[in-house]
Amino acid sequence: MVQTGVEEKASNWLLPAAVIVGGTGIAVGLYFYMRKPPGVDPGDKVRAHFGFGYQGNGGSYILLVRFGYHRISGLFDWFDPEEGLLFSKQISLPGSDSYEFDVDCVIPDGTPDRSYDAEASILSLDMQPGQDWILRVFKDKAITVR
Repeated sequence: MVQTGVEEKASNWLLPAAVIVGGTGIAVGLYFYMRKPPGVDPGDKVRAHFGFGYQGNGGSYILLVRFGYHRISGLFDWFDPEEGLLFSKQISLPGSDSYEFDVDCVIPDGTPDRSYDAEASILSLDMQPGQDWILRVFKDKAITVR
């Protein structure tokens, strides 16, 4: 048998495969670790959008948006607001019609991390927030503060 002097060397694919698989695993883990959970941070602006049908006289009114907890117990339906999460906007309603309004709400620093329900209500200028309203709507799980 004739020898050529060149040795055949077996390839070892174990080390490169382990490096590629390990690097991919670390990259995927970092992606999920660094990804922000859904929601807003304190200091962020949330645009509350509410549409409603109004069947009353025209005039100046207040659109009040509060974040907190919508509670339903038997026949009772009430809203428990979170302190500091009250926003209002003066609006004009010419008469009976369907309306849509946006209210920009800046989430204050120190707001606890949790999900909040929203309440929007239309008040005349002499009504007390949370006690009187002309029209009121709720949205459960409206925002999540992280």
